[in-house]
Amino acid sequence: MDMTMKALLTGLMLILPVGLRAEKTETKTAAQPDVLVILTDQWSPRYLSWENPEVKTPNLDRMAKEGMIFDACYTTSPVCMPARISLITGLYPHNGGHSVWGNVGNYATPAEAAPMFRDIRAAGYTTAQIGKLHWSSGAAWKEHHENLEDYYQALGLDVVVDVSGPPDSADARGAYARHLRQKGLLEQVAKDLHDRYVKWEFEPRASVVGVEDYHDVFVADEAVKFIGGQPQEKPLCLVASFHSPHPPLDPPGEFATMYEPEKLTLPANVPPVYLREGHALNHAETREALAAYLGKISLVDRCVGQLIEALKKRGTWDNTLVLFTADHGEMMGAHGYLTKGRFYEESARVPLVIRWPGQVQAGRTKAPAQMMDVYPTIVEAIGGELSPGRFAVSQLPVAMGKKKAVRRVAVSEIGTVAPLRVMARDGRYKWWAEEDKEFLFDLDTDPLEMTNLAELPEHRETLQHMREEMLLHLRSSQLNLSAGYKPKVQRLREAEKKKKPKAAEPPR
Repeated sequence: MDMTMKALLTGLMLILPVGLRAEKTETKTAAQPDVLVILTDQWSPRYLSWENPEVKTPNLDRMAKEGMIFDACYTTSPVCMPARISLITGLYPHNGGHSVWGNVGNYATPAEAAPMFRDIRAAGYTTAQIGKLHWSSGAAWKEHHENLEDYYQALGLDVVVDVSGPPDSADARGAYARHLRQKGLLEQVAKDLHDRYVKWEFEPRASVVGVEDYHDVFVADEAVKFIGGQPQEKPLCLVASFHSPHPPLDPPGEFATMYEPEKLTLPANVPPVYLREGHALNHAETREALAAYLGKISLVDRCVGQLIEALKKRGTWDNTLVLFTADHGEMMGAHGYLTKGRFYEESARVPLVIRWPGQVQAGRTKAPAQMMDVYPTIVEAIGGELSPGRFAVSQLPVAMGKKKAVRRVAVSEIGTVAPLRVMARDGRYKWWAEEDKEFLFDLDTDPLEMTNLAELPEHRETLQHMREEMLLHLRSSQLNLSAGYKPKVQRLREAEKKKKPKAAEPPR
């Protein structure tokens, strides 16, 4: 790594305004908890069972009833890579050491910039991520590391099973591809996935493999093996990272028919007909896509049940800190869009549930939160030390009922060309700016974001307030290499004071 980057990372300083930074919260546990992060991909909060009773997720339901549900949690960027990089770095896309505003090709997050797993391991934990990583792509890690194992160790990871998703090539490598090859299924899966991606990944059609060989179940099986193989005397931190409900819309087995499309309800912000990638979709076709999407959601819930049972067998479920979230959401027809990459609630807002028996209160909160806040929340809960210069903030004080909020706003950022797009959400309003337009929504009265208030004179003050909140956030979350600098005169005076002998004590 060049000296500029080293200096940048060494000089990271957190300069949040008063009221934005969380104080350390005292916890009283006899032993450090095990930690389980359930990280999903492209899960819209519109399709959480506690927001939509049509969704069938009994395992997550039970977990959420025991924990704190964050109804205003947002991704730092509504696409995979920048969101996942924020999680392990604790930085926003606009920060040096991150600087990824969209999905990129051959890239690897610098290990020095991503201290999450090192901070957790330093507190005495065995660390693991099993499933989708996507904070790197290609072989860019070779620039600074001899092999992948060296890169993972530099990140602070003891165990890694990288399952990037279903393979669309018979030449695919990796643990899941080996599993499919051993079962004689790789060529069949690769052809099916290739055809879906070329034709249209939103075509709802069952997977060519059964439930037992589906990639999310493979991830859950590997995670269960990891949990079962860990010594009782040492706590573990596992990030179980599932590819679903990300397209293709290919739920396996019974999950492909679990939901009847005609019985599903679409939000009022889904147009009767809309055009996406040359496909004209009506409500009936959108419901078919939604049924497959929900099938994948219920499959993930089944996998969550496997993890819960493994932790119960380990004997630590009653002292396990669980955090359930997603990298970003899915539009699923809202406002005439599919996939992600937008600041509407369906895409930018993400699930966040924190469960820790005896510590975290059960309930719901509208406190602004960021998905990357998972990182410092874990570190505080386990009694660790957070690396300096992080802009992620622990949500533990909110989850424990000790504070109403630790952030003024939650923000999101995305873009590949200037001007880059930014979004801010406080307790009630959401504002964002695109290349040539501003948006303002009152989420209390208009949760489906049907009425843009930005151009209405009576909301001019609110518009200006949200602009100022964004400006304050940007001013407060910049890397500051001059922070802590002392002028030469001050340094000399301090040095002289240290030289002066102490006055002798008078005789007694």
